[in-house]
Amino acid sequence: MEAWMLNRPLAMPALLVAFAFAAATPASAQDVSYPPSRALGDVGGWLQRDTPITLPQVVDISPSAVTAITSATPTGAPRGFLANIVSEALDPQILAHEDVASWSIPVDIDCDRRLVRLGVMTGFHGRDLHSDPRTVRDADASWVNPIVGAPLGAVIRALCDRDYRRPFNGKVKIAAAKPAPMPKAATAPKAAPPAPLTSAPAADPPKTPALRSSVAPTSPARANSKAAAATSAVPGVAVQIGASPDLADAQGLIARFKKKFADDLSGHATDVVTAEVGGKTVHRALITGFSSASEAASLCKKLTAAGQACFVRR
Repeated sequence: MEAWMLNRPLAMPALLVAFAFAAATPASAQDVSYPPSRALGDVGGWLQRDTPITLPQVVDISPSAVTAITSATPTGAPRGFLANIVSEALDPQILAHEDVASWSIPVDIDCDRRLVRLGVMTGFHGRDLHSDPRTVRDADASWVNPIVGAPLGAVIRALCDRDYRRPFNGKVKIAAAKPAPMPKAATAPKAAPPAPLTSAPAADPPKTPALRSSVAPTSPARANSKAAAATSAVPGVAVQIGASPDLADAQGLIARFKKKFADDLSGHATDVVTAEVGGKTVHRALITGFSSASEAASLCKKLTAAGQACFVRR
């Protein structure tokens, strides 16, 4: 568990220990940019210029890192979210010692109990949150209660509390996005940033209609591939990409997912499964047709690296 995410950042030596990253060869920070100062306007201009994070996604700025929520799906019961959070390091020592400048983590949020559960942490040497991903910490099945002022505390408040103000919600003068001289390694094309995240609580989710017309028809070859996968599929193994108390929300999530990740779905099927949890109805958006649990975990890891929150359901 990363102590800096649960509690306010400690001194740098303790912070580096808390990261618990795998050993890495010290790397030069010359190919990774940083904001010219910690002023909110300078940080905002740097985020827009050199990272895929959009300003409305940012929920916390600490001396060590900027934390943002790139996707969030309401889970219904208990009231909460399945979300993906990303961070960009602000302290160059993190990259120098750990060869990681940014990282991504899927999280489960329980709004009622103010608890979080962290998935696999994926680290990146550069700023694009996409290239050369590597696992730096395995998932933690335990639920924890971060303090209010910590980055994960900000994640809970941003998703669960209507009155939470994100750092860039107000009138902030953003520094002009002037291209800074950077080595070639830092000018590689960046992954397209995800759409801005709304922070409406799960109790009142937006009513999103199913986008049936936006899904490309399945070709005969792909249909045959899916049929073969269904024959060898392990019952009960699925990847859940979201859930909602509203059926139309879950169907809309599936439709958008199929449009965005069509290439990754070859040989697999999608489905919305309705279940009763704690006396309440919840509609789960699932990917099925896996030959093993490890195959499902491999796909989920790939989706997580692309910014899609998920977990393996058995």
